[in-house]
Amino acid sequence: MPRFDIYKNPNPKGAHAFYLDIQSDLVTTATRWCIPLRIAKLGQPVVSRAQALVPVQGVNCLMDTPNLLAVPNALLRSPVDRLRTAGQALAEASVEFMLRGY
Repeated sequence: MPRFDIYKNPNPKGAHAFYLDIQSDLVTTATRWCIPLRIAKLGQPVVSRAQALVPVQGVNCLMDTPNLLAVPNALLRSPVDRLRTAGQALAEASVEFMLRGY
């Protein structure tokens, strides 16, 4: 499972539409660290430096980094998109902010 692949949440009633895999490929476990992605809504508050907007399949999504998840590998079967270089930097910076505050 390559880092920065995006997977659709298999639960259609879930609060998050997608999962962004951010775990290193050097670490193998039964789960993967994922940033949940919500469909962005106009006027939705955003936590500066902890959340960012990224496009997924032509739709703006909010990286909900404060709610980082360990998602079972079985739910991450077929990626629907992949975060590009600029989005990867945003994801790394948001995780760094949550861990260290800078």
